[in-house]
Amino acid sequence: MWIKSVVGHRFWTVRLGRSRYWLLAMVSAIALLLPALAGPVQAAYPAFADAYVNDYGQVLSASEKSQVRAQLEQFRDRTGVQAVLLTVNSIYDYGTGDAAIEPFATNLFNTWGIGNAARDDGILLLVAPGDRKVRIELGSGYDRSYDRVAQAIIDDAILPQFRQGNIARGTAIGVNEIVENFDPSNPPAVNPLLTYVPPAVADWVSPELAIGGGLAAGGVGAVSGLFALGHWKRHHKRTCPQCQVEMERLDEQADDRYLSPGQRTEESIKSVDYDVWLCGSCGHHEVFDYSSFGSGYQKCPGCRHKTMKVSTCTLVSPTYHSTGTAEVSEACQFCDRTHHYTRILPRVDPPSSSSSSSSGGGGSSSGGGASGSW
Repeated sequence: MWIKSVVGHRFWTVRLGRSRYWLLAMVSAIALLLPALAGPVQAAYPAFADAYVNDYGQVLSASEKSQVRAQLEQFRDRTGVQAVLLTVNSIYDYGTGDAAIEPFATNLFNTWGIGNAARDDGILLLVAPGDRKVRIELGSGYDRSYDRVAQAIIDDAILPQFRQGNIARGTAIGVNEIVENFDPSNPPAVNPLLTYVPPAVADWVSPELAIGGGLAAGGVGAVSGLFALGHWKRHHKRTCPQCQVEMERLDEQADDRYLSPGQRTEESIKSVDYDVWLCGSCGHHEVFDYSSFGSGYQKCPGCRHKTMKVSTCTLVSPTYHSTGTAEVSEACQFCDRTHHYTRILPRVDPPSSSSSSSSGGGGSSSGGGASGSW
């Protein structure tokens, strides 16, 4: 290998010989080291640019985006519930290390702080067309029956459109169903007029009976009727599906032998109460769960039992002009899972501010909701 160089007005010819291999090796090493010298790539969840619609996957047209945003804003103004739509091409584009859409949605939900911090009532609809995945993530304040409602919305309303290639239409329909079915004034456990009646309700009262009773009852009578139906649901006589013999409802001490260790822990901390019905003839038994509202426990993402306590410590207080940060600690009383992360605290709204701020309300999720793929 020969190289010609110019010094002044004279030409010099230098033969590199074997040294060319050393030169090539040095150039290659420098090229490999440059990314490391520039510093590591910072993985991060998508920015919370809008309080209602963040269409990074470019699923919606401008008019569709405006329509969905107006619908979600009106829903929040009417109910106080913040529901957010996020579309991304793929969750793996962000390098967060989340192996599936479920942890990605939960961690993003908590990073954004969707929903009211006191009620934990936020809702996230996440659509990832590149992964062919969809997720409805719910705040930890929702009862388990809402998971079934979310699953029904995905299975019956969203996925049929997605499978036909109608991603924008399926997304808009999903938003509409969330708005229709997640009104806190009509929770699925007691509202007989829902588009999707959850199995917890459907297995003890027919839709026809529920609709008829709901329309006929009014005022105090309706409330009394709901309490009566709830009591009947729990205490009415049950027949063994195996031998058709009347079953017996066991007392709190006797039913422990039929509960799992996690279920017994839930009962001991009074987050969930379980009833066990036993057939004295063939030994068949059935277990029914009744979640306790206001227990202070949430569903653990690890063991899936309602045995997790969450505590929050403010690190930087928010102001009118900047967000704050808080350290959140999760500790499960059953599986001993612990998790610590930092949550963004929303800016403090001045008296004249509107609800269209692009920050969440500090809400959190413990992994409740539903997923689907097409």
